[in-house]
Amino acid sequence: MSAPTPAPTPVASERFQRAAANYLSGRSAYSPALIRQVATSCRLDGTHRLLDLGCGPGQLSLVLSSWVGTALALDPEPEMLRIAAELGEGIAPNVEYRRASSSELSPELGQFRAAVIGRAFHWMDREDTLLRLDKLIEPGGTVVLFGTSVRKDVCSPWLAQYKALLDDYSKDDAARSQRKSDSWESHESILLNSPFSSLERISTIELRRVSVERLMMRPLSMSSVMQRGEGPDLDKLLGEIEQLLNAHANGGDLSERVESTALIARR
Repeated sequence: MSAPTPAPTPVASERFQRAAANYLSGRSAYSPALIRQVATSCRLDGTHRLLDLGCGPGQLSLVLSSWVGTALALDPEPEMLRIAAELGEGIAPNVEYRRASSSELSPELGQFRAAVIGRAFHWMDREDTLLRLDKLIEPGGTVVLFGTSVRKDVCSPWLAQYKALLDDYSKDDAARSQRKSDSWESHESILLNSPFSSLERISTIELRRVSVERLMMRPLSMSSVMQRGEGPDLDKLLGEIEQLLNAHANGGDLSERVESTALIARR
């Protein structure tokens, strides 16, 4: 029998509070084509309930709100929830925002057709979360992990140095080091040993134009960067990034190849 997967390294909540303001602008958006494919694959017909777990600023529950009857968006960080509620106001009246973490999932929340998790599963006790979700997801329902990644390409010669600057700045972050260590078990492996062991991956790849301004916001949206707070070190990092980006920008923009991915897990 394999050793139990270690729980995520405990982190200070301030890192998420600091990152919240720049998250929507700094992070790559999920492809609309991917959202449509996931909604179709999960057979969302406008009547089901959706759970957005670790919702952050609420982009997933917002774009999926038209595919479900109601949605419940949960996050432990008040500032993330404030931004999410502000984003959804008047656009997604069928989404409820509530402060809670994955460890508080219980049958009292009711049943859901699907639970979506965007860039947050690694912060949870993944095995415990899936066992809790097993009691909440209705028969035929799904758990969907969303993510985006920027791939190396000849169109983005700046990317390797950009990532190297961020890696060097965040090298002392214990939570990040744990995820990059050889002992870290992949999401796929965790799912294959869970009640949701039937896996399907969907992805879309797009060449996008992104402004220097938004790429300057991206480090500020990362908890591994913001865990150190503001100060001279962060100012130095941003200065180096700005110099790099401006050297490659054309009209204030750069190109990047973005892959949006959904890992759909069923029983």
